[in-house]
Amino acid sequence: MAVMHAVSRSAEAPSINAQTAREWYRLMHTGRLIDDRAWILFKQGKGWSYLATCSGHEPIQLALGLSFRPNKDYLFPYYRDQLTCLAAGLTLDEIMLNGLSRRDDVAAGGRHMSNHFSKPEIGIQNTSSCVSNHALHAVGVARAVKYYKSDALTFCSFGEASASEGYVFEAFNGASREQLPVIFVIQNNKYGISVPVHEQTANEIVADNFVGLKHLHIIRCDGTDPIDSRLAMDEAMDYVRTGKGPALVHAQCVRIGPHSNSDKQESYRSDQEISEVATQDPLPRFRAYILEKGLLSEKELGEIEAENKRLVNEAAARGEAAPTPDPNSIYDFAVAPVYEVEETPTPASDEKEKMRESINRTLHEEFKRNPHTF
Repeated sequence: MAVMHAVSRSAEAPSINAQTAREWYRLMHTGRLIDDRAWILFKQGKGWSYLATCSGHEPIQLALGLSFRPNKDYLFPYYRDQLTCLAAGLTLDEIMLNGLSRRDDVAAGGRHMSNHFSKPEIGIQNTSSCVSNHALHAVGVARAVKYYKSDALTFCSFGEASASEGYVFEAFNGASREQLPVIFVIQNNKYGISVPVHEQTANEIVADNFVGLKHLHIIRCDGTDPIDSRLAMDEAMDYVRTGKGPALVHAQCVRIGPHSNSDKQESYRSDQEISEVATQDPLPRFRAYILEKGLLSEKELGEIEAENKRLVNEAAARGEAAPTPDPNSIYDFAVAPVYEVEETPTPASDEKEKMRESINRTLHEEFKRNPHTF
């Protein structure tokens, strides 16, 4: 199976400088090392009960994460967005604590499935285990952003198989109709677990399914090229900031390895395809680009790699030594705190009302009473 890419615009773009190359390579290499360490911890039975790596998606995730402004924007990642979250503001320790389900995990205190990265305090929202329903959450937040006249942006990321879910169609339709400030990113690695993209969707270029939406600006990019990915994200942000509507970045990626730790890719991918995909690995390709352009030397790249290995190893060791959640905390957050109302209307003794009528009446009353419902 051939590996396809959108036409890259990076060949015509000015080259990045040495400082940018250093930072981008540092992040991309760190993301790969985290993936490698996560596999080891999983096989040792220490953590990452669920593991879906970012390997092959690094450039588009780098561009997405760096586009996010902590404490300003809202980011709704999906389970493969490890590097997205690292670039957006998660620390190495926070990622390890999540993967190892430790007490001080900033996402949920060790309660989530692993690979559900988040940091609500800076705007990285909790990952949903229901595939792609976070698209609706993102649109809801974008609606509030527009209503309150904020200049924040909302970002929402998912794989191409998720785009076949009804949640995504609803989200795209609603965001387009109301011209909301949200940027969707489809990371197309051409497989929904074991199902190839041509068996998933009406159009192999998944974004083509949505060309009829009036205000949705669609951008295709090479998700294995960090420069092209960054240019695509910049174009998306520029468009959304005009107030014309949402943007969709369709990034062609490659999936290096299985879907997750729950499948065996050799059962549905040929040896030839697996070998071909390995040649498209964006990490060594970007490394070669840096050397070719003279941005950094072999010695400088080696120093970055050695330092990254040290930092990842130390973070993993701290994570393993970190305390696990208190078993008694299982009762925390099981039910919402009791809300003490000041006044409760009492219906007439002979008044009868069906449950659905009560719910509808309550909603109508809340919409009239509360200006923050809309």
